[in-house]
Amino acid sequence: MKSLVAASALAALLATGTTVAQELPKTTFNVVGSIGTLSMYVDREKPFWTETIPEKSNKAITVQVKPFTELGFKGGEIFRLVSKGTLQAATTVLAYNSGEVPTNEAADLVGLVGSVKQLHEVADAFRPTYAEFLEKEHGIKLLGFGTYQAQVIYCRDEFKSIADLKGRKVRASGASQQAFVDFLGGSPITIAFAEVQPALANGVVDCAITGALSGYKAKWHESARFISPMPITFGLAAHMANLKWWNSLDPAVQTFLEKNVADLENSIFELAATETATGLACNTTGPCSEGEPAGMTLVEVTDADEVLRKEALTSVILPAFADRCGAACTKSWNDTIGKFMNLAISQ
Repeated sequence: MKSLVAASALAALLATGTTVAQELPKTTFNVVGSIGTLSMYVDREKPFWTETIPEKSNKAITVQVKPFTELGFKGGEIFRLVSKGTLQAATTVLAYNSGEVPTNEAADLVGLVGSVKQLHEVADAFRPTYAEFLEKEHGIKLLGFGTYQAQVIYCRDEFKSIADLKGRKVRASGASQQAFVDFLGGSPITIAFAEVQPALANGVVDCAITGALSGYKAKWHESARFISPMPITFGLAAHMANLKWWNSLDPAVQTFLEKNVADLENSIFELAATETATGLACNTTGPCSEGEPAGMTLVEVTDADEVLRKEALTSVILPAFADRCGAACTKSWNDTIGKFMNLAISQ
C-alpha cells in the first residue's frame, strides 16, 4: 500500500513538473551569440539555447542562435542593434561598445580585478544599478553576465616587461585598454578580433590583447612569439534583450529565461576560471588539452609591471573613465563597485 502511495505521489510530482513546462506558451526567437570559435559560445551559449532551453521548456521555447562572427558583424554594433530592436537578444563583450557607452566598461577596467572570481563579485555588486541604467537609457533588458578568461598581451617581437610596449602598435579592445596602452607609451589600435591574426602577420600591429585561450584558438601564436600572463582585463560580456521585445513575452517565459540564464552565467564564469591557465600552457610549452603547445616565450610578470598596472589604474584609467562617464556615472561607480573594492574616483 505504501509503495502504491509513493508511486502515485511520484507520478503526481512528475505530472506537475510536465504541466509547468507545458504551461509555457509556444515562443520562438533569435539570439546573436559571441565569438563563434571560442568556448563561451561553443561549449556554453550554443548548447544552452539549442538544447537546454528547449528541453527544460518541454519544447515550448525554440531558439535560433548564431555567433556574430558568422553573421558579418564586427562586434561593436551588437549593443546598438539590441537597443534599437533590430536584434531581439544577444551576447556581447561590453568593452566593444565602451567608447560610445562608458558605463559598459565600469566593472572590467584595466587593473581593477585580478581573477575571474573577483570579476564576478564586482559584476554582482554593479548588477542592479547597471540593469536599471540599461533599461532607462538604452531600452535593454540585462539577462546576465559572462566572461572570457584573462586578457593578456601577445607580441611579435621580444619584450621583457610591459614597459617595453612603448613605441609599439597594440591592438586594444575598449577604452580602458586603449588608455592603458597609451599610458605605457604605445599606440592603441582598434581591430576586430577576426582581423587580428593577419594584422600581426603583416606587421599592422606589433602586439595585441585578448584572452589567453582565445588567442591560442585563433592561432595568434603563428605570428606573435612572446606572451605576458599579466591580466589586463577579462572581457566581461552581457546577455541582453531588447526591452520592448522582452516586455512582449509572457511573464512565465520571462521568469523561465531569467532563471536559466542565471545558470548559464555561473557555468560561463566557472569555465573562464580554468581557461587562463589552459591558454597560457597551450601558448607556451604545455601540457595543452586543446592541441599542440605553441612554444611561445612566457614573459614573467615583474614587480615593476605590477607597479605600472596599479599606477595606470589610479592615475589614468579611473580618472579617464570618470571623464568619459560623467558625474552621475562616477557617483554610481563609487557607490557600487568603488565601495565593494574600497576605491574611490575623485569628483
